[in-house]
Amino acid sequence: MRGIIKANKDEWSLSVADLPVPELGSGDVLVKIRAAGVCHTDVTILENKYIGRKPVPIPIVLGHEGAGEIVDVGPGVSESRIGQRVALEPIGGCGSCYQCLTGNKNLCSSWDHIGITRNGTFAEYISLPSTQAHAISEGVDFSVAAVAEPFGLVVRSLEKAKLMLGESVAIVGPGAIGLMHLLAFRAAGASKVIMLGLEKDRKRFNVAEAAGADHCIAADRENAAEAVMEYTGGNGADIVIETASSPKATSLAFELAGPHGRVILFGLYPEAVFSPVKMLRKAVTAFGDVGQLTRHFIQGLRIMESGMLDFSPVLDASYSFEDAGTALESSMSGEATKVVFLD
Repeated sequence: MRGIIKANKDEWSLSVADLPVPELGSGDVLVKIRAAGVCHTDVTILENKYIGRKPVPIPIVLGHEGAGEIVDVGPGVSESRIGQRVALEPIGGCGSCYQCLTGNKNLCSSWDHIGITRNGTFAEYISLPSTQAHAISEGVDFSVAAVAEPFGLVVRSLEKAKLMLGESVAIVGPGAIGLMHLLAFRAAGASKVIMLGLEKDRKRFNVAEAAGADHCIAADRENAAEAVMEYTGGNGADIVIETASSPKATSLAFELAGPHGRVILFGLYPEAVFSPVKMLRKAVTAFGDVGQLTRHFIQGLRIMESGMLDFSPVLDASYSFEDAGTALESSMSGEATKVVFLD
């Protein structure tokens, strides 16, 4: 089978290789991949910048976002699952540590993560535990189901932020995660959604406006905090979502938040500076987390199946596995918002 791999420890050692079809263990299913989404984490692994709980095994098939069809099952799995259309949940825990036993497998120190600790979705086939292959209906396109993992993170944000009908939301970072937050928070009842980025994000601002953003702010061209204050009647944003993967975005997020605001941080960077006194004097609550839980993934699939959100503005580029280099460069450069491999 074809697979996109990081071939060795050299930076950007990307290769499309011929690989054996994965073997099935007890409780596993074999899935024919129909669509797989590209994440910034895939790029950081290629660049040797990813720092996780475990070393990334090399070589490795990249990718942790995917959907497809079950074509075979291992011992202990009903053959009735063969032919089932599924979306793939990437995280598995050890099942026996304190975090797993208390329902937080995303915090398991021995977690198993497809595309990071084991072969991922950028291949024709993948084997994984059957409990991580969730059924999807015929009405959900494989390309949409392939982004169930990042959309599950959006569901996690909704759970933590506890949006009340009519509240205002500011989103820092108009990438795929930011735009999916825009779709979800708008549908959930936000009265005003403000998207922030940089001047170079004008193309993505157009997508954001088409998806329902009330205002788009280029933070390198105008005073973002003053603009948000103006757009929120001098109150600041009730909820701020930081998805920009820039240390500067962390300090900005706390500036944008209004009294009793909630700030949700996604940035995967080691250090950032913000003012604790500003946070305290506004009684701001900040949330950080990693990955998601099965309930977030399943709730995301339910939203997808409802048809209440249109993901097409976000899924703006598709490639075959043979075009791996071009696809990843398109994702890195920002030319595409969300790249999906289709087979």
